[in-house]
Amino acid sequence: MADLRTLLAAGLGLLLGVCCLLAPGAVVRVHTVGRRPHDRRGGYGADGDPSGRWLLLVRAVGVGFVLAGGYFGYVAVG
Repeated sequence: MADLRTLLAAGLGLLLGVCCLLAPGAVVRVHTVGRRPHDRRGGYGADGDPSGRWLLLVRAVGVGFVLAGGYFGYVAVG
């Protein structure tokens, strides 16, 4: 019988990983909400795009989450 906590960990890992892979820009914006911008250039309400380095980092973390979720699911079921 599969342990419920392990199955929930697998589901959460897969869900977070897919979110990081599909929308890395949104993940960076949610993480940095409410912080003061370091530069004040641009028009009112203009939001700077996250740099490519941050997007790549979020995607790498997403791959790690997917792998961890797959591993936990494999351990729970198999």
